Parts: sequence; structure tokens; C-alpha cells
Amino acid sequence: MLRSVLSVTVLMVLYYLLPFGHGVNTGTGIALTAVLLVFAGIIGMQIRRIARSAYPGLRAVEAFAVSLPLFLLIFAGTYFVLGREQACAFTQAMTRTDALYFTITVFTTVGFGDITPVTQTARIITMIQMLGNLVVIGLVARIFLSAISAGIHRRSTRESE
Repeated sequence: MLRSVLSVTVLMVLYYLLPFGHGVNTGTGIALTAVLLVFAGIIGMQIRRIARSAYPGLRAVEAFAVSLPLFLLIFAGTYFVLGREQACAFTQAMTRTDALYFTITVFTTVGFGDITPVTQTARIITMIQMLGNLVVIGLVARIFLSAISAGIHRRSTRESE
């Protein structure tokens, strides 16, 4: 668990310290797609690690504890860049904290309404996050649970031999 806390802390520090690229254009959409594909690759690596782990349940909790914040920070960074480059994209200016707050309210479906996407680009990115939320919660959680089962089965098979 210490590794998970440390990983999330590092991700948060990087989110607040790293300079984000300038300009919102087609390259931004390509970059978001690339980062989400990298995220999917990380999930794939985590699944293998869970299935091969001596403690698959613990490994899955660790993987989810790091994957979820990473997913949220990807969108928070995107909203921050969009809000900085297009002041009219949201109902208010976006600081990094505002972008993270908006990302979490979309993820949790709370939707306070204090920050809302206004432009088509902002709405499209928000819809992508909404669909991604369903995938992360539903599919990724299910895959992690299957990997736990596979790891437990593999371990019990090995112990019975």
C-alpha cells in the first residue's frame, strides 16, 4: 500500500509541476488519444502482474489505486490546457486545481454545475471522459477481478502439485 500512496503522490506532484504544452489543435486530440492508449497498455501490464502475483488481490488493489488517479490526471491535464488556451471553453477559468476538481465531479457524476463545458471541444472531451469512466469502473474492475481469479487458481494449482 505504501507503494500505491507513493505512486499517487508522485503523480500529483508531476501534475502540478510539469509544464503542459501550449495550444489546442488537432495535435491535442492526437496526444490525448496516445496518452489513453499508453494508459490502456499500463492496464494490460497490470493485468499480467496481477495474474502472476503471489498475492493477486493485493496487487489488484495496488493497480487500481494507481490506475484510477492516472486516468483522472490525464483528463485534468487536458481540461487545464484547454481552459488555459480557450478561456471560453468552460464557464470559468481553469487552474490546475479547478481542472482536477471538474474531472472528479464528472467522474463521480456529482456535477455541481459550477464548472461546465461550453465549447464543442470541451463537451467532446468531457463525453470521452464520461465514456472512459464507464470503461475504467466497469471493464477494468472486471478485468482486474478476473486476473485475481486467475492468479488464485494458478497459485492453488501450483500448491496442489
